[in-house]
Amino acid sequence: TKGQASNPRPAFSKDEIDTLLAFMQQWRTQGKVSTEHEMRPLLCDYVEILLHTGIRHGTEAMNLCWHHIHWHTDKGVRYLRLWVSGKTGGRWLIARHAAVDVFRRLHSRQRDLDNVSFDDIFTERCTKPVFRFSTGYQPPNLNGAFGRLMRDSGMLRDIDGKKRTLYSLRHTYARLALLTGDVDIHTLARQMGNSVLMLERHYSKLTATMAAERLA
Repeated sequence: TKGQASNPRPAFSKDEIDTLLAFMQQWRTQGKVSTEHEMRPLLCDYVEILLHTGIRHGTEAMNLCWHHIHWHTDKGVRYLRLWVSGKTGGRWLIARHAAVDVFRRLHSRQRDLDNVSFDDIFTERCTKPVFRFSTGYQPPNLNGAFGRLMRDSGMLRDIDGKKRTLYSLRHTYARLALLTGDVDIHTLARQMGNSVLMLERHYSKLTATMAAERLA
């Protein structure tokens, strides 16, 4: 029997991500009220971490605490390893190197961690959430703030008119990883906490035509 065709959420192209990251550099500093002065930098860092890890927004990301992050060294290269737990259970994943600077920014804004260095935060067994205001307050979610970012950047909808959400960042992570060939689908499935079958179902449009340069 034929199953229902997959309907993947809208993603961003590589060029759109570059444009968004550049836009956020100014947008993060332009809040007009005190709440925005906290929310905008937090959201921008949140967006980057989702793009650099592929973790699920909400449960996985908002439950991430400092003691869930560790340095992992392999063949003389140091990586950030994250423990996340969501609807498919717990798993380890490796963040892209660019995530290190984002975590440094998050750490630097949290006043109650002023006496703990960035490198020490991973050994102090700090159980405090990563994504929170400098005051320690953690907003229940960042969905509304992301919608405002998309509106202000002109990226609320993709070329097909589909509305982008925070989940679009996870979809973008998977799509770009498969398109560039940086990660094979089995490794990507473990990283994202999905089955290979699920990835194949939702990203079946990434055909040989889209990978022509690597196959030719």
